[in-house]
Amino acid sequence: MKLLLIFKVALLLTVINILMGCSSTPKPPPPLGLNVSVNIQANNGELFYVVAKTTNEKGFMLDSYENIANFAFSDNPDPDRLSVFSVVPGTNQDYTIIQPAEGMIGLYFLLTKPGSQWKKLLTIPFESNYDVILDATGKIVIRKSKHWYSLF
Repeated sequence: MKLLLIFKVALLLTVINILMGCSSTPKPPPPLGLNVSVNIQANNGELFYVVAKTTNEKGFMLDSYENIANFAFSDNPDPDRLSVFSVVPGTNQDYTIIQPAEGMIGLYFLLTKPGSQWKKLLTIPFESNYDVILDATGKIVIRKSKHWYSLF
């Protein structure tokens, strides 16, 4: 009788352990790295900001410079705001962004005189690292980072 009771308790604990293992929350996505290289003459050599936010294609197309600037420096926390970072021309800087659980990432470059390409969209699936290059004319190029070992 005691042996049967011990067996039932052991079986029940095993089932509970299996069920708890199945209900674990999914892992959050890994962080996304940005290696930002800016020509010293970009933005007339003045500091500027880059805003990273969760978006979709339609929202990205509708985002205006004024709305993004207000969004970037708003005191109200917004779950769509992934990061706001300052960029100094003439430097290479590394930044990390937490990937959104769903949606795309909009990168918005708040330059003093933004050109027509002041925003870029990163689509799913995300790479782990991107090179962001801003030349003297304000042209922005974003490409996948190539690791040294990818040359082999």
